Amino acid sequence: MKQLLLLVLIFFTAGCEASSPPLEEKDLTFIVPGSPNGGWDALAKSIKTVIEREQLIKKPIHIVYEEGDGGNDGWARLNEEDSSTIAINSSLLLTNKLLGHSNLQYKDFTPLATMASEWQAVIVSNNSSIQSINDLMDKLKREPGRYPIGIEPQFGNDDQIAFAQAARTKGISAASLRFFRYPDGKALLEALQNGKIAAASLSSSQSEDFAANGNVRIIAISSPKRLGHLPDVPTWKEQGINIVFPHWRGVMGPGDLTEAEQKWWSELLNAVQSSPYWKEELKKNHWTHFYRNSEDTEALLRSDTKKYRYIMNQK
Repeated sequence: MKQLLLLVLIFFTAGCEASSPPLEEKDLTFIVPGSPNGGWDALAKSIKTVIEREQLIKKPIHIVYEEGDGGNDGWARLNEEDSSTIAINSSLLLTNKLLGHSNLQYKDFTPLATMASEWQAVIVSNNSSIQSINDLMDKLKREPGRYPIGIEPQFGNDDQIAFAQAARTKGISAASLRFFRYPDGKALLEALQNGKIAAASLSSSQSEDFAANGNVRIIAISSPKRLGHLPDVPTWKEQGINIVFPHWRGVMGPGDLTEAEQKWWSELLNAVQSSPYWKEELKKNHWTHFYRNSEDTEALLRSDTKKYRYIMNQK
């Protein structure tokens, strides 16, 4: 009997030592799988801002940057962390896998939320002779190799896929296009200004930042109608390219989250997107409301995987 009681005591003590404090008692960490000041970073900072302004948790939030391999280094790190760490993601998680750039897939993680979307834009330098998206497409149709298109940070991302889709509507095969990849927006902008690329395909918020400095012109945007804060920028559709292309960003946790941990994070992120402060962040960043809860985010990841696989199989 004494031996049995001793075993029970040892088991109970070990269980207590191994148990982890609840999430509300931990510092939280957001992994940005890229460089500071990019789109992933903007989302992490906006979520952090709303949590702090609403005082949704008492413990501090840390943002860490894990650059490299088109987001893969940051996402690989996520599954080395505990439940107090999450990572920002986007469709690049899906396309990296489809193109063989990575062994990671969305099923390796726990989807938590899709928070916002924006649009794809095409920019040229101010001194470029290219005046419109049709002007660019005409040049690409005649001499595609002479007019390379810049993207960042990885081949197969929305920047490349959106532009390739637009080109197909003009009878230009994706295989004929030359895409030059750059590690970040700074390098992309330098290449555009130095004439190494004819145009760049990138997110609308990033293109707005570049245009605000007077160095580039935005010649097309993938929204269904002109944006109120960019009234002079025509959409692809009104220039004869019948495509609308949103670019979403979201949040995921490690793959081994318990149901309770997933629920805790989901409720926190839902509280963020319900806040009036979140509406301010959407407006400030020129994002579109695109919130999806954990279950709906998993469905989005599943459907977008099929969509991108189909797009990539087109010539």
